[in-house]
Amino acid sequence: MAAKLLMYHMDETRMQAVEGVCAAIGIEPVRVDAGSHRAPVGLLSGTADMRKLSASAADMMKPGSAEAIDEEMIVMSDFTQEQFNALLEALKEMSVRIALKAVETPFNQYWTGEMLQAELKKEREAFRRQK
Repeated sequence: MAAKLLMYHMDETRMQAVEGVCAAIGIEPVRVDAGSHRAPVGLLSGTADMRKLSASAADMMKPGSAEAIDEEMIVMSDFTQEQFNALLEALKEMSVRIALKAVETPFNQYWTGEMLQAELKKEREAFRRQK
Protein backbone atom coordinates (compact mmCIF):
# COMPACT_ATOMS: atom_id res chain seq x y z
CA MET A 1 0.00 0.00 0.00
CA ALA A 2 1.27 3.48 -0.85
CA ALA A 3 1.73 6.21 1.73
CA LYS A 4 -1.09 8.78 1.70
CA LEU A 5 -1.51 12.12 3.39
CA LEU A 6 -5.08 13.15 4.14
CA MET A 7 -5.44 16.94 4.21
CA TYR A 8 -8.42 18.55 5.93
CA HIS A 9 -9.60 22.19 6.01
CA MET A 10 -6.60 23.70 4.20
CA ASP A 11 -6.63 26.71 1.93
CA GLU A 12 -5.57 26.21 -1.67
CA THR A 13 -2.13 27.84 -1.40
CA ARG A 14 -1.09 25.77 1.62
CA MET A 15 -2.55 22.62 0.12
CA GLN A 16 -0.51 23.09 -3.05
CA ALA A 17 2.66 23.61 -1.00
CA VAL A 18 2.04 20.39 0.92
CA GLU A 19 1.24 18.53 -2.30
CA GLY A 20 4.62 19.62 -3.69
CA VAL A 21 6.36 18.17 -0.64
CA CYS A 22 4.38 14.95 -1.02
CA ALA A 23 5.41 14.59 -4.66
CA ALA A 24 9.07 15.02 -3.73
CA ILE A 25 9.02 12.24 -1.13
CA GLY A 26 6.68 9.71 -2.73
CA ILE A 27 3.49 10.33 -0.78
CA GLU A 28 0.05 10.51 -2.38
CA PRO A 29 -1.79 13.64 -1.18
CA VAL A 30 -5.54 13.28 -0.62
CA ARG A 31 -7.66 16.42 -0.44
CA VAL A 32 -10.53 15.74 1.94
CA ASP A 33 -13.39 18.06 1.10
CA ALA A 34 -16.03 19.12 3.62
CA GLY A 35 -18.46 16.53 2.27
CA SER A 36 -16.07 13.74 3.33
CA HIS A 37 -15.31 14.93 6.88
CA ARG A 38 -17.74 12.36 8.29
CA ALA A 39 -16.15 9.48 6.38
CA PRO A 40 -13.87 7.10 8.29
CA VAL A 41 -10.18 7.94 7.90
CA GLY A 42 -9.39 4.42 6.68
CA LEU A 43 -12.05 4.64 4.01
CA LEU A 44 -10.40 7.78 2.63
CA SER A 45 -6.89 6.30 2.79
CA GLY A 46 -7.99 2.93 1.44
CA THR A 47 -6.77 0.96 4.46
CA ALA A 48 -10.06 0.11 6.17
CA ASP A 49 -11.41 -3.41 6.05
CA MET A 50 -14.77 -2.84 4.40
CA ARG A 51 -16.29 -5.71 6.36
CA LYS A 52 -15.58 -3.84 9.60
CA LEU A 53 -17.41 -0.72 8.46
CA SER A 54 -20.59 -1.74 10.24
CA ALA A 55 -23.80 0.06 11.08
CA SER A 56 -21.95 1.85 13.87
CA ALA A 57 -19.57 3.38 11.31
CA ALA A 58 -22.56 4.46 9.26
CA ASP A 59 -23.99 6.11 12.39
CA MET A 60 -20.72 8.02 12.87
CA MET A 61 -21.11 9.50 9.41
CA LYS A 62 -24.48 11.10 10.26
CA PRO A 63 -24.71 14.85 10.82
CA GLY A 64 -24.25 15.89 14.43
CA SER A 65 -22.09 12.91 15.40
CA ALA A 66 -19.13 15.23 16.10
CA GLU A 67 -18.24 18.89 15.75
CA ALA A 68 -17.46 20.11 12.27
CA ILE A 69 -13.80 20.32 11.27
CA ASP A 70 -12.71 23.89 11.77
CA GLU A 71 -8.93 23.66 11.84
CA GLU A 72 -6.25 22.34 9.49
CA MET A 73 -5.40 18.71 10.07
CA ILE A 74 -3.26 16.11 8.34
CA VAL A 75 -3.39 12.35 8.75
CA MET A 76 -0.43 10.23 7.70
CA SER A 77 -1.29 6.77 6.44
CA ASP A 78 1.19 3.95 5.78
CA PHE A 79 4.28 6.18 6.01
CA THR A 80 7.78 4.83 6.39
CA GLN A 81 9.88 6.43 9.11
CA GLU A 82 11.88 8.20 6.38
CA GLN A 83 8.74 9.66 4.79
CA PHE A 84 7.45 10.75 8.19
CA ASN A 85 10.69 12.54 9.03
CA ALA A 86 11.02 14.05 5.55
CA LEU A 87 7.48 15.43 5.59
CA LEU A 88 7.83 17.05 9.00
CA GLU A 89 11.25 18.49 8.14
CA ALA A 90 10.03 19.90 4.81
CA LEU A 91 6.99 21.51 6.43
CA LYS A 92 9.24 23.06 9.06
CA GLU A 93 11.65 24.40 6.42
CA MET A 94 8.73 25.93 4.50
CA SER A 95 7.28 27.41 7.70
CA VAL A 96 4.04 25.52 7.12
CA ARG A 97 2.73 24.93 10.62
CA ILE A 98 -0.14 22.48 10.95
CA ALA A 99 -1.11 22.08 14.60
CA LEU A 100 -3.22 18.95 14.26
CA LYS A 101 -1.31 15.94 12.94
CA ALA A 102 -2.10 12.26 13.34
CA VAL A 103 -0.81 8.92 12.20
CA GLU A 104 -3.48 6.50 11.06
CA THR A 105 -3.63 3.45 13.31
CA PRO A 106 -5.74 0.28 13.35
CA PHE A 107 -7.71 1.94 16.15
CA ASN A 108 -8.42 5.36 14.60
CA GLN A 109 -8.87 4.28 10.99
CA TYR A 110 -12.58 3.74 11.67
CA TRP A 111 -13.02 7.20 13.19
CA THR A 112 -14.36 10.03 11.09
CA GLY A 113 -12.18 13.06 10.44
CA GLU A 114 -14.45 14.99 12.78
CA MET A 115 -13.95 12.47 15.58
CA LEU A 116 -10.19 12.43 15.06
CA GLN A 117 -9.99 16.23 15.14
CA ALA A 118 -12.04 16.34 18.36
CA GLU A 119 -9.64 13.85 19.97
CA LEU A 120 -6.55 15.75 18.80
CA LYS A 121 -7.97 18.96 20.25
CA LYS A 122 -8.59 17.22 23.60
CA GLU A 123 -5.01 15.94 23.64
CA ARG A 124 -3.65 19.38 22.77
CA GLU A 125 -5.64 20.98 25.59
CA ALA A 126 -4.48 18.33 28.09
CA PHE A 127 -0.88 18.95 27.03
CA ARG A 128 -1.31 22.71 27.47
CA ARG A 129 -2.72 22.21 30.98
CA GLN A 130 0.33 20.14 31.95
CA LYS A 131 2.74 22.94 31.04
